[in-house]
Amino acid sequence: MQRFLVLIVGVIFLAVGGFMFYSNYRLVKNCTVETVATVVDMKQEFNTDSDSTSTYTYYPIIEYKVSEDNLRATIDSGSSTPAYEIGESITILYNPKKVKEFIVKGDKSSSIFGIVFVSIGVLLSGYGVYVALKKD
Repeated sequence: MQRFLVLIVGVIFLAVGGFMFYSNYRLVKNCTVETVATVVDMKQEFNTDSDSTSTYTYYPIIEYKVSEDNLRATIDSGSSTPAYEIGESITILYNPKKVKEFIVKGDKSSSIFGIVFVSIGVLLSGYGVYVALKKD
């Protein structure tokens, strides 16, 4: 069983990366209506690492208008320093069938995470197959 552990972990990374790619693909495909949103607030999350280092992660809160409705939403990708300033205008693409589903135009962070997970999955799976097939 220990021989297959690396392979199993690699397959898990491949599955997670594949799911990330699929989710991102679905968002890009469905979010077709462009509009301008305004950053109205910043959500802060306090984090403590295993070595007791404390940091904040900042998530912009935006407002945008669809028809006559003003919508408010939080951008899912956070950063250690605010990526936007309050009052800044950004371009988003939203799903006309689910107007609360949106992506920030030009944001590639979801794709990058998918690439990282798939890459790690390929490496671990390849090594796992090598270890599993290796003759002692």
